[in-house]
Amino acid sequence: MGGGSVGNQKNEPRARNQVVTPRSTRRLDRTRLRRRSVIDFRKILSATATFARPGAVLVALGLLILGYNVLASSKLFLLRRVTIADAEPAVQFEIEQIIRRSVGQTTMMEVDLSGLRQKIEAMPRIRSASVGRVLPDGIFVRVVQRQPAVLVRRESEVLTWLDEDAVEVGEFSDLKISSASNANISAEVPPIAKGFAEGNRSQAAIAEDRERIALYKRIEQEFTEGPNQLWNLIDQIDLSFTKSVNMRLAHPPVLIHIGSTDFRKRFERALQVLQAVRQRDSEQLSRFRIQDIERLIQNADNISFIDAASGDRIVVNIATPGAKTVRQEAIPNSFSKKK
Repeated sequence: MGGGSVGNQKNEPRARNQVVTPRSTRRLDRTRLRRRSVIDFRKILSATATFARPGAVLVALGLLILGYNVLASSKLFLLRRVTIADAEPAVQFEIEQIIRRSVGQTTMMEVDLSGLRQKIEAMPRIRSASVGRVLPDGIFVRVVQRQPAVLVRRESEVLTWLDEDAVEVGEFSDLKISSASNANISAEVPPIAKGFAEGNRSQAAIAEDRERIALYKRIEQEFTEGPNQLWNLIDQIDLSFTKSVNMRLAHPPVLIHIGSTDFRKRFERALQVLQAVRQRDSEQLSRFRIQDIERLIQNADNISFIDAASGDRIVVNIATPGAKTVRQEAIPNSFSKKK
């Protein structure tokens, strides 16, 4: 019996091990199989999505291009409206004609906006322009116009407006009507400038013309300051040499040399000399160190030139008998100077 007990005790653990071990292994295998199935299914879905995305994108892109081409070629996108900002009526009309001729039957999507801008900026009156589409059938243009700054007399006797960049804006006859309504241009003709470069100008010549314009504006500012304005007394300013400026009075047509500085002061001294001559004021004339005063007084109506840029001394020249009188510019009555 004792031997049997011992034998049973030794066999019991073995029996338990044989029963437990197979059950644990089966459960682990089933769990692993499930996990592998889920992972494989996810891989299949991921691979399918990876191949499907490029295809969908290509299809969408193709539909987009097709739709764009259909819309772009539609009559809905033909030019009908042209809107122009910051331009005078005459300039607006010219710009619109340029746009309509250039665009024609081209649809809005195909219009070359850069080319249109270049054509508009090639106009003499335009400094810069911006052009944009207003879908479905419009174009919008905003411009910066060149403003006439100086009226220049050419060697051909043609009067031409230049802007502050020395760019020709147009002839006097072309702009005289619109100038009266422009806030930057007086309705009265300003003093005419001469001495500017002619023909095809080099960059150096253009730079010199800009210097002349700046000098003209400086003189204008000096002569319009204060209650006693002198600007309307001048008929012409010769800027051939910027260091030796000459002016011509409107009445009488006397040429006055004012040099390169103190323009108003020297001009006023010349006016004082003319007044003293008319009043036969010998004492006043002697203060300006003028020679041959009696002869000058006797020829008061024949004074042709006054040099007021030679220090304290004023030099006065008398026109010789038979000399040609200074030719006056032919200017319409509506723009004539104040007497």
